[in-house]
Amino acid sequence: MFVCHCRALTDGEIREVITGGACDLDEVGLRCGAGITCGGCCPLIEELLAKHAEALRPPPLAASA
Repeated sequence: MFVCHCRALTDGEIREVITGGACDLDEVGLRCGAGITCGGCCPLIEELLAKHAEALRPPPLAASA
């Protein structure tokens, strides 16, 4: 699915940039140009960043009884 229509970037392409080390909206913009033209895709990019960060978070430890 296209996330950034101005730059014709898909969610997969933006995920690759995030997986490659972009950790915030500015860094995504620097690496691929998404989010720097009209800004309409910024909420979706933020969502992709949050999902990536959540996936990296270790699971909570089980409470011992």
